[in-house]
Amino acid sequence: MKSKLMAGTATAALSLALCSHAASAATLDDVMQRLDKLEKENSQLKQEVNQLRTKKAPAPAPLAAAPAPAATPQDFKGNPVYHGAVAATPAPKPFLSIGGQPIITKAPSMAWIDNTTVTIYGHVDVSGDVFNPSVYDQGTKFGIASNGSYFGIRTRHNLAPYGYEGYAFLAQFESQVDVASAPTERAAFGTRDSFVGIEGPYGTVKAGKTDTPYKKATAAFDPFANTIADYNSLIGNTGGDNRAEFDWRMNHAVWYESPIWKGFQFSALVSPGQNYAPDNSDYAYGDLFQCNGASARGSGSNFPNSSGALPGNIGGNGCTDGSFGNAYSAAATYKNGPLTLIAAAELHEGVNRHGDDGLEPGPFFAPVFLADGSQVMTGVFNEWAAKVGAGYKIDDALGPLQLYAMYEWIRREVPAAFQPFNERSKDDFYASATQRVGDHWQFSASYTHAGNTPGNPAMLSVNNALLAPAATLQANLFSEVANQYSAGIRYWFTNWASVYLVGTYLQQGQGAHYCLGASGHGYQVCSRDQFNDTIGGATLKAVSTGLTLDF
Repeated sequence: MKSKLMAGTATAALSLALCSHAASAATLDDVMQRLDKLEKENSQLKQEVNQLRTKKAPAPAPLAAAPAPAATPQDFKGNPVYHGAVAATPAPKPFLSIGGQPIITKAPSMAWIDNTTVTIYGHVDVSGDVFNPSVYDQGTKFGIASNGSYFGIRTRHNLAPYGYEGYAFLAQFESQVDVASAPTERAAFGTRDSFVGIEGPYGTVKAGKTDTPYKKATAAFDPFANTIADYNSLIGNTGGDNRAEFDWRMNHAVWYESPIWKGFQFSALVSPGQNYAPDNSDYAYGDLFQCNGASARGSGSNFPNSSGALPGNIGGNGCTDGSFGNAYSAAATYKNGPLTLIAAAELHEGVNRHGDDGLEPGPFFAPVFLADGSQVMTGVFNEWAAKVGAGYKIDDALGPLQLYAMYEWIRREVPAAFQPFNERSKDDFYASATQRVGDHWQFSASYTHAGNTPGNPAMLSVNNALLAPAATLQANLFSEVANQYSAGIRYWFTNWASVYLVGTYLQQGQGAHYCLGASGHGYQVCSRDQFNDTIGGATLKAVSTGLTLDF
């Protein structure tokens, strides 16, 4: 019955179609061609549907990349930017992947990872300072400073997905940012810690430039780092003035950092002198307009054919104010619970101090004689420093109280006849205390002492408006002992943003000429008059307030 009904319906439909198309001369062949075409299209669609049903659905794309593995202390600050695809490194053996991205099958959640992680980070510190160098023609001044501000990019390329479990390649480019002053070469990209290296289960090896292990060993001891009260006014500072030679960032260096084992860590660095001149008086290979051991356009560097340089020489032979050859630095630290212990040492070979005695080669220089008739003799000799220190954290009723103390020896290896002109040998002592109160407030204080030196090659100007600059005093006849007292308060809005107020007071003997802000601060406050003559024994005072932001 059903088949008869369908046949009748089809016949009626066909008759209706023939009748309706009679006016347009439609034929049965036209209708059959159209039906065949529809049947073929339906068959093709059916095959495609069947194929889709049998095909496995693709895995869903991850919502976000998992955090980078094994963060280091340097990784605590910075915004990671994860790559969307694996770098085109050939895999030594097959590895599991989804969409070309490797996965770690050991992870409980089968987490996605990106084998190359790029981190953007930075630090901004700008202060307003009121200072008085106690020099007869200076008085109280006001300044704005960018203090150790920097911007950097670091990357970590994980080798585990390629069969090298526990290994990674590292790179970093970091630059000083002159927020408040006109930029110079010091703010060129890559002027701060920049390197490439490889990390493994037995430690990390890097090459480039970096703060030395000696410097890093006690960096956390100073709550006023990079401010006008920075401890490098005296610590790591030989001879005073505006350079801390043993709190330094070494160029063209290679170094090793061990893993942390039960709180112990060891690091060591070597920096070749790369110098044309046997007395290290030229620029190092690869350095332009910068003496080894001097900052760009800073104290200790000269330019070819300029004052202090011999015309026509490769480096100008102007590197006679502390330029050194090979350098070696090492430190051992122990940090476990509230206790911190450190020991560090550093050696600079062939340090050229001819700028103090006027004995540079050439016709433009003459020997230097002091008022008593003695000829200044400084020469080219090794200099070294060593220090030990300790820290302890106490959880009191107010909050954590962090205590630090260290002792430092600095020596220049010169013969006995040169000792009356040796201002590079002394003993230093430093202590600091920082009390946290609640989640936001921090109160700090520090004391720094620089011991006397065997001598001094300088004739210093008298701090007297009626006598200076004609009258001078023979520095090696007076004490070079110095004492610095600092105190400050900081309010932390978050762990990344703060405002601070710090004050410092530096007293020194008549034969001394130290500076405030010798390392990290936007500028130095030194005991100099308007003619740039150095005034001996001035008392330096400063108060500074600033804002900091880390990202």
